[in-house]
Amino acid sequence: MRTAFLAIAFAPLMAAALPACSAGNAANEELAQRVQALEDEKEVKRVLVEYGEFLDARDYHAYASLFASDGVWSGGFGTYTGPAAIEAMLEENMGSHADDYINKENFHLNTTMVVDVDGDTAKARSRYLFFVASPENRPVVALAGRYEDVLVREDGAWKIKTRKSHGVIPYRDGNKPPPAQPPADISDALDRDQD
Repeated sequence: MRTAFLAIAFAPLMAAALPACSAGNAANEELAQRVQALEDEKEVKRVLVEYGEFLDARDYHAYASLFASDGVWSGGFGTYTGPAAIEAMLEENMGSHADDYINKENFHLNTTMVVDVDGDTAKARSRYLFFVASPENRPVVALAGRYEDVLVREDGAWKIKTRKSHGVIPYRDGNKPPPAQPPADISDALDRDQD
């Protein structure tokens, strides 16, 4: 009888508490989704930065591992699908390097990354500058462009599905290789910039 009395006495409190618990669960679920979206965005940006880092370090295996199993690399050397084909293409076209190789000739700088995550896919756009060493051993911007990427979550990690590179300075349409031009004297360009 006492149990029945307690159940009747506390029924209004329980009825009031259940919606509050449901609202709390919904808020927790929303917060978990927002945190996951931020973590996904951070991981996608990391992939975009590592793209340049690994290429500059000539770590072709790590670079190729940024691509999905059916990820497509397309550029001046052609179009290649999958990490193994991408790694082999880099070895063939850029040569192999010692494990302790340090690139003192050039590097990529990636900027203005905008990432939109939608579940297990993401779209990103960013800009890049490609620096080379001048004859005076100063960093000089040789190229500027933008990337458009599609990424996928594969086995729990973000991978590049496709990347389109657009040359802005000098302008180049899509992934076509740049037209053959005579080499420019970087010191002349620096002198003109200082005038």
